[in-house]
Amino acid sequence: MPTIRYLILWLTEACNLRCRYCYRPMAGAPRAMSPEVIDQALSLAQRSGQPFHVQLSGGEPTLVPDLIAYTARRLEALGGRARLGLQTNGTRLTRELVTLVKRHRIQVGLSVDGPPAVHDALRGGFTATAAGIRLLEEAQVPFRVTTVVSAANVATLDLLILLLAGFRHCHGIGLDLLTRKGQALANGVQPADPEAWRQGIGALLRSLAFCNRRRVSPLRWREWDTFWQARTKPGQRGFCHASRGESLAVHPDGTIYPCGQTCGDGRLAAGTVWELQADRLQMLAGRCRPRQAACQTCPAAACCPGDCPSRLFYNDPQEAELVCVLYRTIWEYGQQAAPLDPVQSAVKKGEGYAAL
Repeated sequence: MPTIRYLILWLTEACNLRCRYCYRPMAGAPRAMSPEVIDQALSLAQRSGQPFHVQLSGGEPTLVPDLIAYTARRLEALGGRARLGLQTNGTRLTRELVTLVKRHRIQVGLSVDGPPAVHDALRGGFTATAAGIRLLEEAQVPFRVTTVVSAANVATLDLLILLLAGFRHCHGIGLDLLTRKGQALANGVQPADPEAWRQGIGALLRSLAFCNRRRVSPLRWREWDTFWQARTKPGQRGFCHASRGESLAVHPDGTIYPCGQTCGDGRLAAGTVWELQADRLQMLAGRCRPRQAACQTCPAAACCPGDCPSRLFYNDPQEAELVCVLYRTIWEYGQQAAPLDPVQSAVKKGEGYAAL
C-alpha cells in the first residue's frame, strides 16, 4: 500500500453548471457518494499513519452539503492528522455552509475563469459565484482561486488578478492548463497559443506586482511559488502528488483512480476502496516530464517541476510546449531586479503558496 498524501473524494457527479471544457463523463443519472465509501476511502488514506489532505470535489460538492459535513466530522476524529479542502464553483454557497466551512477550518478553492463576461462564456453563473465570494468575505474565510487556461481566457488573466485583488480574503490563484478530454473536445475548446500564453503570463505578473504593492497580504501565484521552491527542495520535486504516486481519487461508486482528472476513465481505474490495485495506482508516477531535447539547455531546468501527468496522457504531445513557456517565462521575470517583490521575498523565507 503506497503512502497517500492526497485523497480526492468526488462526492457527486451532479453539477449545476455546464462548463464548456468539463472533464467529467456526462452520461447517465448523476450519482452521489455514500458514507460507507467515504469511510473506506479515509481508512485507506490512514493506513500509512502519515498526515494527508482530503479534497472534496465533483461535480459540484456543495450540492451535497450533508456529505461535506459528514466528512468533516469523520476527520475531526483523526485529531488534526488530516486537512480538508473544498473545490467549488461557489454558486451554491450559503451562510450555513460557510459557517460549516469556518467551524471545521475547511480550505476553500473557488473556480473562476476570468472577469464576468469571460467566466460566463466558459462556465456560467458569475453573479452567483460573486455572491458566494461575498459570503466568504463577510465570514472572513480565506479562499484561493483556480483558473482553467484556454485560448478563450488567456488574454484576460491580468484582469482576473485585478478582480481578485479587491477581495481581502482571497489569498492566491493557481492556473490549470486545459486538458483535452470530455466536453473540451465536444465543444471545441482550444488550448492557448504559446505566444499568447507567454504574453498572458507577462501581463499576469505585472498585474500581480501592481496589486501586491497595495495589499496588506500578497496574492500568491501557485505556479510561481512551486517553481522557485523546487530549487530549495529538490528531493520533493514533481508536478503533483499523482506524479509521486501519492494521490488517490475516489469516484462516487467507490472506484479508485490516480488523480481527479482521471476519475471516471476506466483505462486508469485502480480497483475500488474495498479492493485496491496498488500497482495500477502508480500509473502516473514519474510521468510528469515529456522527453524534450530542449530540457538539456533550458535555463529553467533546475527549478522545473514538470507537467501534469494526466494532461500529458490526454493532450497532444506538442502541447507540452505550453508548460515550457510557463516556466521559462517565470524564470525570465525572476531574473529581473524586482518583478514580484512581495511574493518572491515570501518564497525566499519559505512561505510558499501551500503554507497559506
